[in-house]
Amino acid sequence: MNTGKSEAEQLLEIGEELLQKRDLKGSREIAVLAQETDPLLEGSDQIIAIVDVLEAAEKPLNLNNNNSNNLDWYAILQIDRNYSPDLNLIKKQYRTLALLLHPDKNRFSFAKLAFRLVSDAWAVLSDSARKAEYDKGFEFGDKSLENGRVSFWTVCPYCYHLYEYSRVYESCCLMCQNCNKSFHGVSISALPPIVPGQEAYYVSWGMFPMGFVFESLENGGDGSVSATP
Repeated sequence: MNTGKSEAEQLLEIGEELLQKRDLKGSREIAVLAQETDPLLEGSDQIIAIVDVLEAAEKPLNLNNNNSNNLDWYAILQIDRNYSPDLNLIKKQYRTLALLLHPDKNRFSFAKLAFRLVSDAWAVLSDSARKAEYDKGFEFGDKSLENGRVSFWTVCPYCYHLYEYSRVYESCCLMCQNCNKSFHGVSISALPPIVPGQEAYYVSWGMFPMGFVFESLENGGDGSVSATP
């Protein structure tokens, strides 16, 4: 029995669970460990590709135009824009990532989303006119990444935990970190009213008022909100 392969397969299962919960850093670390355990086992490179694309998409750029939520298409394709990449390099990177991320081949969570982002990057950077217009933002705009992430709030309909996610996950199938059930990441228009003097919210779901303890990403939290009686 190939114990190395068996161990690597178990690691990939853990990596998938972490990916479902949007723990990108943890999922990538486990995938790298699985790759080191059995370099020939398929799957670890697919998880790493998903994580790399999603992490790049979570860091929008503040460019010199009216849209402050521009995605860094170069980072999504893992290309250093400072080296003025030519079309051949862009095409090579796109094909490499597309093969790893195509939903027909990649069974892991968020593969479809990552594939769509890579395809969108290719659509912009492979078109000379669109690329030139996009690159102007780097010439005259703020070249640094924004400190804050563009995010939205959503709620698990099963246990009523609130979560703050990066905007890239809106309308995706998400995994609740509290009850481990999947739910549709629908953006809520506003947070419930705050309880005076407390870091908590009151909200009525049906006939049952609930309180939620706020844990913001900006304050070093994981974006979750815990229910209180």
